Amino acid sequence: MSAAAAAGLAGGTVGGPELPIGAAVFAVAAVSLGHTAARETRDALRTDGFGVTRVDLGNATAVAVAAPVTYALSVRVGVGAVVASALVGLCAHLLTETYGAPAYCGSFVGMATPAADADLASVAAAGLAAAVAFVAAKRAFNGFGGKLGTTAFVGCLSVAALGGLTPGTGTVPDPAVAAGLVAAAAVAAPVTFLVSVRLGHGPVVASAVVGLVAGVVCPPLFAAGDAVAAVAFCASFAGMATPERIPGPGAMLLAGATAGVGFVGAAPYVVGFGGKLGTIAFAACLVTTGALSLGRQVAPVGGDAVTG
Repeated sequence: MSAAAAAGLAGGTVGGPELPIGAAVFAVAAVSLGHTAARETRDALRTDGFGVTRVDLGNATAVAVAAPVTYALSVRVGVGAVVASALVGLCAHLLTETYGAPAYCGSFVGMATPAADADLASVAAAGLAAAVAFVAAKRAFNGFGGKLGTTAFVGCLSVAALGGLTPGTGTVPDPAVAAGLVAAAAVAAPVTFLVSVRLGHGPVVASAVVGLVAGVVCPPLFAAGDAVAAVAFCASFAGMATPERIPGPGAMLLAGATAGVGFVGAAPYVVGFGGKLGTIAFAACLVTTGALSLGRQVAPVGGDAVTG
């Protein structure tokens, strides 16, 4: 991104006060992300007795199958990546709740598009790689929104390393559109959280419903409707986090807004890769959780404090 574009997004001029503020925000985000990632990695390494079970094999199969099915719906049938993934996740959960989450993970692989030179064969290969990653990471970072998408992204990166996928490029939205995208993300995440936790429908159904509604309603409604649907779906992955990770709607609004900022900033990069949206949401959850943890250490609150 050029210096002029960066200045435009900041709403000021290069060298102005926005740059120190932006650097401070980035530093806080980086420290928060690193704090959470280090703690979770340490806890995962302490777990002994890793083994592959029949459930793991079923999970891997669900990931691998859902990837090409989603791609076929998205590209061959033409419903689009957001609607295709949401439909596969919702149907998988309704058919077999046990394998709903891994199938949803596979659907994120299937969101890969021809912009990344994706075809059915490369998506199927990425689905197999993501299936292995899903099982390998079964004890790490549980409860964080975006973990499934990050797993899908690992699958796509694995195939890209072998030349099967080539990342496309995009452009940064103009400031007005960018602000709208961040606002949409800030709404979508807590809505997903409320449907998942407060209404008790669970994270897969909540995210899939938000994605399906956004994918159907937003494109004809807004000039940048496809981007609005994508950022809402991205933020819905953050909204899949458990209350133990993101304690309430207020914190989830922060996670959603952070995902929206990440979506805007990542717009020019790895376009067409499945799992990109989930990876953005995962980073947003890590940053939010880390910021909340650091905040509690710096300014601890009393036992009767209300979170959320």
